[in-house]
Amino acid sequence: MNYPRFTKPSTPEERDEFLPFLKRLADAALKVILPNFLAGIRVDEKSNHTPVTLADRGAESAMRRMIEENYPQHGIYGEELGIKEAFGPFPRYRWILDPIDGTRAFISNSFHFGNLIALERDEGNGFGPILSSIAFPAAGIRAVGWQGGAVLHRNALGITSENPMKVRECNRVEDATLLVTSHWTTSEQVGDSRMQTLIDRAKLYRTWGDCFGYFAVASGGADIMIDPDLSYWDVAALIPVVEGAGGVITSTSGGNPLKEKSAVCDGRRSTSRGSAPGAQRLSFFAFPRGFQGECDCDLQAMRKDIFRMDRSAVVLGRLHGDRQP
Repeated sequence: MNYPRFTKPSTPEERDEFLPFLKRLADAALKVILPNFLAGIRVDEKSNHTPVTLADRGAESAMRRMIEENYPQHGIYGEELGIKEAFGPFPRYRWILDPIDGTRAFISNSFHFGNLIALERDEGNGFGPILSSIAFPAAGIRAVGWQGGAVLHRNALGITSENPMKVRECNRVEDATLLVTSHWTTSEQVGDSRMQTLIDRAKLYRTWGDCFGYFAVASGGADIMIDPDLSYWDVAALIPVVEGAGGVITSTSGGNPLKEKSAVCDGRRSTSRGSAPGAQRLSFFAFPRGFQGECDCDLQAMRKDIFRMDRSAVVLGRLHGDRQP
């Protein structure tokens, strides 16, 4: 079965130029973030009632300064400091920055917080990601992805390594590790048995969320990741890493997660653009192949009952038997 792909192809010249710069950006952010971790940093509340710290703002400021100094014509879209439009002839480029993904984890002294960076390209028909990085400052781990590949970089405890990343195959829900950002207790989800059925059937269920859940799937440590609330800067960096590791990410309707602010991701690679027929059925639970029949129930009703939020995501590892390109 074919599934859509949303990472734009990058050229060797783009990878040679921008992958080292992406690492420099991540390193600049980490130099701001790490001294403030486990340090009792002050926490403010944004207008949307989410937490923010000086580390969030300082890390984004450091990255933006580097981009403006090296690529003044490039656009920037950051969680904390807003949008700077790209300009100049096509192709144009734009950096998507989430300085600390999982600020709640950061302020709770949890090691699961990450740093997200994506580079998008626009040839005149709209921006789309070509390269991205998911970094975990407290663990010395960074995943980099592009169309056709993903690499895991380790630099901690005297270990320095670079290894290809691949999602793992999973034949049955009963064998799957299911991750979520938080337990499904919001008013939009209470009272529906389908999510609870998935939780009950999964071999292992944990609330290890934010970008860590996506990383776990892309690196072959988990099979399913579900997140009920995402923003553009949350999603952009996930796509090249998960797809580069052999995964699929779509919206809950089978479309573009960046346009619909929702995502379904699993290990099935796509060979075509746009929504795929199978993705429509799999877009809520994204069961492994053997359980597609269970997803043939009314998807519209499932979305209405469970995914009433505007932004949601589901991520899965490779599903056994699906066609690879």
